[in-house]
Amino acid sequence: MTASRLVEVTLVRTWSPAEPEGDARNRIVFAMALDAQGTPDEQAWLDDPAAWPARLEAPGADPVQGDVAHDEEGWSLRFPRDGTSLAEASLHRIMGGPGWLRPGEVVTIRAPDGTGAAWRVVAVD
Repeated sequence: MTASRLVEVTLVRTWSPAEPEGDARNRIVFAMALDAQGTPDEQAWLDDPAAWPARLEAPGADPVQGDVAHDEEGWSLRFPRDGTSLAEASLHRIMGGPGWLRPGEVVTIRAPDGTGAAWRVVAVD
């Protein structure tokens, strides 16, 4: 996949159990190919030998580099923690309905422990 086919998606956290008011300084930025309808392109992901990058940004912390993953349950993000490799990183499930990749839409990202947080799509470039 060439980088020109990937779009950059930016999310900001709007709610979590720890921060009910959200914090726009918590961001997730990831690359994804879209199909003709503007939805994530599963076939492009399967055909692409390169990882689709993802980055988790939080105030007072270095950005965490990760990637986009896909399996039979849908789309996920992986971010290594506590010295784990990217291949060993747990999945953070993206729980978005139809049309979730539009600015202003809110998606839930479910952490490996099952807790969810709401994230607003602020850019698809």
